[in-house]
Amino acid sequence: MLAAIALLAAAPVAGDDADAIIVTGTPVTREEAKKRAAEYVRRAGIAQLKPLARWVDPVCPRTVGVEDDVAAIINARVRAVASAAGAPVAPADCSANIVVAFSLDGRALARAVRRKAPDQFAELAPVARDRVLDGKGAIRWWYTTRDESRDGMPISDFYVKLYNSSVVSTQVVRALQTATVVIDVEQAEGMPLDAVASYAAMVALAEFRSNPPPPQESILALFDGEAGRRELSGHDAALLRGIYTVPPDREAWQQRRQLVTTVRKSGE
Repeated sequence: MLAAIALLAAAPVAGDDADAIIVTGTPVTREEAKKRAAEYVRRAGIAQLKPLARWVDPVCPRTVGVEDDVAAIINARVRAVASAAGAPVAPADCSANIVVAFSLDGRALARAVRRKAPDQFAELAPVARDRVLDGKGAIRWWYTTRDESRDGMPISDFYVKLYNSSVVSTQVVRALQTATVVIDVEQAEGMPLDAVASYAAMVALAEFRSNPPPPQESILALFDGEAGRRELSGHDAALLRGIYTVPPDREAWQQRRQLVTTVRKSGE
């Protein structure tokens, strides 16, 4: 296990090249930027069929399957990304609600968790469940959520709505309870540790139902053409900020529209 983790070596950073060729292109129109932002949000799988789920309780990450110094890097990255996004962050001495697990066989680990705690997978759609339990990806994740009122009270009827002028409030907030991220060490071999940490941090902070292929120019495409990326992209950071800014008690289409606007503006 530890030997495999060591293979997540940092890639060299290219220096400035005085002889580099500068390429200029045609500016992207507002309409094209909107289309790209909408496609990015769709591929990320945020607020597609249900309103988005985000952290209401302070996030408390715990990393397992690696040495303490590696775990500290992962935990610190999750906390840093959460803070930058505007998510609540718990003090160091806290009870973990985010688990990042490194494993030599991510598929086997996910299946073992399902046998012991099947409720953790109850909210996954069949396609997503198959991807988690049978997929060959380097990173897989799942969540548990709860529904509560805007005041933080438990709620059982998700479809209770309050109509106020032109704004529709669902009166319900979808809150993350737990997030589990499993990293298959063999599949992630050769990837920079900080890049893998950024990927884990992003999917741990909101309910991502990524639709393959993942959006390009995103940390979510780390294993699909963005192997040189080490940090969240501008779109990634904007999306996370938007997730923690958009009113949580809105229909999915309203939230998605606002997130598209936020992502589009990040490229201006």
